[in-house]
Amino acid sequence: MDIQKKINSLTLKEKIAQMFIMGFSGSVINDDNINILKVIKSGLGGIIFFADNIESHDQIKNLITDLQNAASIPLFTSIDQEGGLVERTINIKERTDYLTPMALASTGNPDNIKLHTHIMTQELKYIGINMNFTPVLDVNTNQNNPVIGIRALSNNTDEVIKFSKSVYKTFQENDIIPVGKHFPGHGEAGIDSHIDMPSIEMDIDKLEEIHIKPFKTAIQNNLDAIMIAHVNYSAFNKDSKIPASLSKEVITDYLKDKLDFKGLIISDDMDMGGITKHYDHIEACIMAINAGVDLFIFRDSSDENLELIDKLVMAANNNAVLEDRINESFNKILKFKEKYSFFAKEQASITLNIKENQSKIDKIALESIKVIKKGDLLPLESCKNFLILSPDKSQIFNYSKDKGSLGEFLKSYFCKELFYSLNPERLEIQSIKQKLENFDSIIFLSYNALINQGQIELLNSIILPVIAVAVGSPYDVEIFDKADSIIQTCCYKRSSLMALAMILNEVE
Repeated sequence: MDIQKKINSLTLKEKIAQMFIMGFSGSVINDDNINILKVIKSGLGGIIFFADNIESHDQIKNLITDLQNAASIPLFTSIDQEGGLVERTINIKERTDYLTPMALASTGNPDNIKLHTHIMTQELKYIGINMNFTPVLDVNTNQNNPVIGIRALSNNTDEVIKFSKSVYKTFQENDIIPVGKHFPGHGEAGIDSHIDMPSIEMDIDKLEEIHIKPFKTAIQNNLDAIMIAHVNYSAFNKDSKIPASLSKEVITDYLKDKLDFKGLIISDDMDMGGITKHYDHIEACIMAINAGVDLFIFRDSSDENLELIDKLVMAANNNAVLEDRINESFNKILKFKEKYSFFAKEQASITLNIKENQSKIDKIALESIKVIKKGDLLPLESCKNFLILSPDKSQIFNYSKDKGSLGEFLKSYFCKELFYSLNPERLEIQSIKQKLENFDSIIFLSYNALINQGQIELLNSIILPVIAVAVGSPYDVEIFDKADSIIQTCCYKRSSLMALAMILNEVE
């Protein structure tokens, strides 16, 4: 049957299924996750892949091929591959290690971002990914933001606009759909929407000037997909605590009508606390469809989530307005699957050169390191006996699989590296203090210390000369006023630590 005949013969249930992107557990299809195969055969629109699904390039490539072969309409094969902190290929042994968006922007060079993004597109195309939930268009204005931080390109609106263009244009040039997120801006939030629904009290003029502006510019530059935040904004919904993802005022009245956005509108994961703590799934989905959402993300394909499709069929059968919205979204989904060559039988052959690509990223990492203040301890040749105090990576989301450490790259020195808890308590701080008497100076690495106040207490307890390095939020430099030297990396991955070691040795 030809694809057009198939499309014309689709049932309402199959059209609704096209509006869902679902995930599953495991790296192979078996009895434990057979639901994903069932829902694909029922017309599922797409799949989202997480680190748990990806063991090697060839394994995930073959898995995606098998899943696509089971689909009557090609699937969105999607991923959150932002780089650095959010990197779903983290379990691959011979993987490419990427920098965080903020570290990339710290180079000040859009060409670096374009090269870095091109390397990422080649890896994703090789394994069969056709949609990536990036770039983060949020402006990280809240220094205590628990979920955005270095995932943002910058704390400055103009820089987010400038550098994000290199990201989404590069993905588009390589036939991967980039998805700008999290509209209308998650950077001011003080609560993680994975846990609960944040509320942002900000008037529309300020929201537009700081947070919406990167999305508006990207829309003008033909960005084809936007993810909506599970965040409440008083500028749009002052009298009701409703998230943007369910708000007609945000999606239809503003994004579609005022900003004239004609692309795909995608929910953030509907299993996040920002939704589930306030709505049941069927209620939330109906509200979102009526508000203007085209695609839903559900991180798993549980029986409950599959039943949602049947519940929506029943609801639409009794609601002509809802059915019209479903048809509108379905037609838009097909339009963009065609635009990005989903129906083409021949796919371009991609060759990965991981070693060469990593070398290019390592060079970019060197440009991303900022020496804010150079004191007497730099370069390290003047330090004879120092201790490196580093936050425990196993306690940091998605860094736990990264084994790189600063001490590894400073082996030629007589130094020791001690790892402390992400938010150390009094007894641990006292224990560390007792170990400092054998050293002349300290290299102190902080990670989001303004959120993890124990790090500030640890730093303040040190009486030795300190080189302070912010490997997380750049706002950490505010607590380094007594440090001999101050450095900012905005990334705690292997490439950045290797670059940091070189800077510590060579800074003039």
